[in-house]
Amino acid sequence: MTEMNEEHFEVISKNKAKSFEAKKTMTNMNDFHNNKAKIMLVDGDLLAYKITSSLEEPIDWGNDVWTLHSDLAKGKQLWKQSIAHYLEKTSSKDVIVAFSDKVNFRKSIDSTYKSHRKGIRKPVCYAPLRKWIEETHKCETFTALEGDDVLGLLATGKYKNNCVIVSGDKDMRTIPTWHCFIIDDSIEYIDEQKADYNFCMQVLCGDSSDGYSGLKGCGAVKSARVLLDRKTIDELWEAVCSEYHRNGYDVADAYHQGRLARILRDGEYNYKTKQIILWRTHGMHKNSRPSKKAS
Repeated sequence: MTEMNEEHFEVISKNKAKSFEAKKTMTNMNDFHNNKAKIMLVDGDLLAYKITSSLEEPIDWGNDVWTLHSDLAKGKQLWKQSIAHYLEKTSSKDVIVAFSDKVNFRKSIDSTYKSHRKGIRKPVCYAPLRKWIEETHKCETFTALEGDDVLGLLATGKYKNNCVIVSGDKDMRTIPTWHCFIIDDSIEYIDEQKADYNFCMQVLCGDSSDGYSGLKGCGAVKSARVLLDRKTIDELWEAVCSEYHRNGYDVADAYHQGRLARILRDGEYNYKTKQIILWRTHGMHKNSRPSKKAS
């Protein structure tokens, strides 16, 4: 019979602890707040923009001369206060800030994506505040991706079941994880089924703020009716493709809108080659109508 020494029991204890941690998921608000080791994933683009927009003050120098004044020191203080607030609000241990790359892969898929934003300037202090954040915080920016994609990849990959996304973008509801929304500080859990449903709603409704149309004439009420009682992603996507087809479009058109709407999840980006793995379902959805626009 093998003798059980203290080292043996220590190994067993560690293995049990690892097994327990692996099985732990934050399924309710108590679990969420009891987990003090979670990582807070922050939408750096949005929060930095919100802060620097609030800093701008117009100055009238007389003789019809006006300038904009912005206090970077105040911006840094507001950032620190915001991060401290959300760390406490979400009971998180540490923070990672996600920023967008200068290159956006969706613009290579569709040149009209966010094209309406070309003439909109960023706040005066946005660039220097972002530089300071990147110098003083742990930040992530992935080649050719938006900050939303970075958040989606981290939340469904490296930090899955141990994170919360802090953002104000409704598109983030397509990512299955915990969320804290900057607009009203509300905390919400989105499971995978709900995230897939929200994603398919986006493909049908489109998003005018991001410059993609979805299925023209298909609003939120109609989209909800189309997706009613569909549970799995294949069932949901089958309903999306059927509605596109019914309105004279091809499956490729649905996929095109889907790839503009899709915030990337784990497995949809190759970290070595920096290549995007364009989204598709496992199910096959075919029809014979010609494509109006295909990725």
